Amino acid sequence: MLISNNILPIAIAVGLSILSGTGVFLMELREGKVKGTVLDFLTTISYAVTAGLMAYYVGRHQKFDEPIIYFSVLLSSNNGYEVVHMARKINTESVARIITQIFTKGGK
Repeated sequence: MLISNNILPIAIAVGLSILSGTGVFLMELREGKVKGTVLDFLTTISYAVTAGLMAYYVGRHQKFDEPIIYFSVLLSSNNGYEVVHMARKINTESVARIITQIFTKGGK
């Protein structure tokens, strides 16, 4: 079997993310926010796919129903830059808090 049951939902999430990212790119192009270069397109798609996969895996971890997961994928990938930026900020703050705890407790 070429496509297993585990790969198909991920492929759907990536496809929805690419579709949403393309829509975001076209809207930004129409509004004049981007120049329309290939690099602009790939950047928008990268953020969309990253945010979409983050939503997919969080939804799977929380055991949401598939329609809710795919809705979250579309919502997150449509706001890809903001979602990735927020996740980066949360991650940075968590790492900083752990490092601070290590040094204030003397490594214990």
